Amino acid sequence: MYNFYCILLYKCIVFLYLYYTFIKNFNFAKIINSKPMNKYSIDDFSKITGLNKILIRTWENRYSFVKPKRTSTNIRYYDDKMIVKALRYSILVDAGFKISILTKLSSEEIDGHINNTLKKDNQTNKHSQYISQILESSLSYNQLLFHNTYEKCVKDIGIIECYKHVLLESLNRIGILWINNQISPPQEHFLSELIKTKIYKEIEKIGFKKLSKENWLLFLPKNELHDIGLLFAYLTLKMNGHNVVYLGQNLPHDLMLSLKNENTIDNILFSVVSNTSRLELKEITNFLKTHFSKSKIYTIINKSLLNKDDSQKLNTISSIDEFINLITN
Repeated sequence: MYNFYCILLYKCIVFLYLYYTFIKNFNFAKIINSKPMNKYSIDDFSKITGLNKILIRTWENRYSFVKPKRTSTNIRYYDDKMIVKALRYSILVDAGFKISILTKLSSEEIDGHINNTLKKDNQTNKHSQYISQILESSLSYNQLLFHNTYEKCVKDIGIIECYKHVLLESLNRIGILWINNQISPPQEHFLSELIKTKIYKEIEKIGFKKLSKENWLLFLPKNELHDIGLLFAYLTLKMNGHNVVYLGQNLPHDLMLSLKNENTIDNILFSVVSNTSRLELKEITNFLKTHFSKSKIYTIINKSLLNKDDSQKLNTISSIDEFINLITN
């Protein structure tokens, strides 16, 4: 037994020595600070910045606006830093600045001009400016930039307009690149989670006391995970005096049976994006009509994805304005 413990102690000492040596010599900073570099084609560059391809190439040649890199097979590409630079420049170009002047300015001077531009009253330009800053915050994981831009945007044009014209457009541009594998999933998740956090805070500002209007039940069917649209519907309902039971994402519809006798549910709203849910749409709606026969059922869906028969049978919602008209009239 004594020999056993001696051998065990020896092995522990050897292990600790090797572990200490590994920790001492391993370059953790290199791992922590490194992140995969995203590569963008000129088409991607144009989609996310809003600059047309001819303009981008002209600026490159005349003003060394950005210098695209090349792969080992000599294919041109752009990286995150170039995208961020273009987003910042596009804000000021939309406001009337000349690219020939901007390329001579320091980063601090660019910041100053952007802040001054946001104080002006041109609404269309402001939308573009806010979108550019939201996109920049996502690509550079800059939470402070997102927070400051969001706060300015809501104060300037209100939460509804900010969501419609800025946050949705930002998500659309990011989504196009994410679907095409041109940005990393963490960047898309980073932006989505920041937006959801803000919507939750807006809901909490209203509070959770019993309101005077109708009762709504909101959920995402099984395999549906993108809940920003439904969360915004939740916020909009609360802002207009409705009571909401929010069940969240990825909910098998048969789990809702326990609710049918406990609460008076005037309306049910769910959102469909995934192919799986679209294929099961008829099954979901038939289930709801059977077990919640006194409730009106609404589906948030792109109407172009429905056949003529389904579009006539379903109460569909495909825009924010359409939903606001429904709950305010």
